[in-house]
Amino acid sequence: MKAQLIFAAALLSLSATVSAESIQSAQIHKILVEVCVNTQNDDKFALNRTFRESRLSRQTAVEKVVCNGQPLMDFARNSEAHKVVAMLTPYEGRAKVSISDVVAP
Repeated sequence: MKAQLIFAAALLSLSATVSAESIQSAQIHKILVEVCVNTQNDDKFALNRTFRESRLSRQTAVEKVVCNGQPLMDFARNSEAHKVVAMLTPYEGRAKVSISDVVAP
């Protein structure tokens, strides 16, 4: 009897984990679609709202979001989204700065 209860509890917790992951994945997909649609429509105000609501930084979006197999900036340029390109250009190609201590031999 105890074994059946333990098995049922483990099965229930596993299904809850899987459903939580699928819900989170669906939300991420929805946010990415909104970013791509707003970019294609050249709607920088809606794009800013999507960034703010999803807590997605512009830098992260420029570096990691892919629309139709293209990086976000290339997609915006190909869609002739001039307002969005102007808004996101400062975040494109930013070099990461690392500070290292150099010790003389």
